[in-house]
Amino acid sequence: MSAGLACDIGAAPTPAPVRRRRRLDDLPLSETLEVRPAFDDELPQLARLLSELIPGLLAQFSSFSSVHSYSKSIYSVVNRYSIVGCFACLHLNQAGLERLLDGSLSMVEPERAYLAECGSRVEAVYGWAWAMRPPTNGIRAMGNLMALLRRREFLRAEIFTRPVTDKGFGFVQNLDFRPVEAGSSGRGLWVSTRFA
Repeated sequence: MSAGLACDIGAAPTPAPVRRRRRLDDLPLSETLEVRPAFDDELPQLARLLSELIPGLLAQFSSFSSVHSYSKSIYSVVNRYSIVGCFACLHLNQAGLERLLDGSLSMVEPERAYLAECGSRVEAVYGWAWAMRPPTNGIRAMGNLMALLRRREFLRAEIFTRPVTDKGFGFVQNLDFRPVEAGSSGRGLWVSTRFA
């Protein structure tokens, strides 16, 4: 499951089996996984995990670290023993949402002018790069992330992503995401409208 920082995108995805779509905000919490903002000393490990699990990922660690220092939007997924996944998000302000929708937001080095500072109102959450180390169930971890995204500053924020792997494409198809744009490879921008 993943959405890319910036990726070399290959052939169009294989469609996932059709299943009943589940709303993000209705996903149950996992009792065996914790999802929380990453500690600064975890960022190198999270960056390596994303690079291992997302083919063609192109990103500078400096931009990964800069985004987190400003908005605390890189989340560690932890079981009892170790880090097993990462939800790297961009918490966007209104200008950032507009840039995302018109395709001009840099996915390699997003500018702070388009990010919501930690604790301020977030207009949209972009799934920058999401990945879980097998056999971790990403949908179970997502329930815990969504619990964090029910805080006041996220009250109106829709969730956007651009899947770049077959697992990521299956993830958006099995949850309540809908396409915003098709993209030449079939891997365009998707959105989950919340509180509708």
